[in-house]
Amino acid sequence: MSGEREDRLLISLAAGGDRQAFSELVMRHQGRMLQLAYRYTRDRQDAEELAQEIFLKAWRHAGSFRGESEFSTWLYRLAVNSCLNHRQGKKSRPPTQPLTGELQSGAEAGRAGDDLVAGEREARLRGALDALPARQRLALALASFDDRSYEEIAAAMDISLSSVESLLFRARRNLAAILRPLKEK
Repeated sequence: MSGEREDRLLISLAAGGDRQAFSELVMRHQGRMLQLAYRYTRDRQDAEELAQEIFLKAWRHAGSFRGESEFSTWLYRLAVNSCLNHRQGKKSRPPTQPLTGELQSGAEAGRAGDDLVAGEREARLRGALDALPARQRLALALASFDDRSYEEIAAAMDISLSSVESLLFRARRNLAAILRPLKEK
């Protein structure tokens, strides 16, 4: 049985209250939902909470899956809505920074310095992504990190294909504009 057909069967069973079938769906899709949530929130704890929220919504609304789209598209639609709602309901927390440890001499100090520069670059990129409007950031995450096609993004975000193209164009343009001053330094 193909993955999509199996997903349809499992969600149908879950809609009837079959917890084992739903657990199977969670196991099959939790990695992708956690990755999407993490790319959106940039915080592991928030991403785990958001992924749980996505699956809780899927459980509650299993009966509303009508099979007009693929199950994964329906699940991504729930995830998109959850991500967009998460930003509105969550107060900003200061970003957590990894501890670099003590610097040592010689080659270890050089590697540690390289790590600091790489960490600083990553923090700037994270800040630039966070500065994007929520819908642009989400479209960019789906396209760039989840390798979703424009059609899949349109279905998940419930927008037209041309709107996806526009969101991605603006996201990339805005990201370049935000990062340009950093590159010139």
